[in-house]
Amino acid sequence: ISTAVVFSDPDLSRNTEKRSLAELLNQPFANDCEKVVRTQYPEVEKALLWLLQYAPARLTGTGACVFAEFDEKSAQAVFQQKPKEFFGFVTKGLNVSPLHVMLKQLSTNQSIYTQPEVI
Repeated sequence: ISTAVVFSDPDLSRNTEKRSLAELLNQPFANDCEKVVRTQYPEVEKALLWLLQYAPARLTGTGACVFAEFDEKSAQAVFQQKPKEFFGFVTKGLNVSPLHVMLKQLSTNQSIYTQPEVI
């Protein structure tokens, strides 16, 4: 997906109201880029239509990935039905990035930054 193509499309909404995370989490999901991506990239439209048969499907950002939330058993069952033309995988969602966890560990354990003492 070309971010330049998406952001230069005249149909891209450019007046979405800014909202807090709390507000966003309590409202129906919307991605301003979705309409443009679905129009400009038929393969993304096809993937979304397929996945929407099983669960609410969404785009990441400007559409590099299409995803949906399932329990593990359902995710595996749907994945087994995935059309061969699609690449995909099942993974567990995280609320905190592993990078943030590692950075926190590094910041609280100063010994990681120090050189071993030479005797």
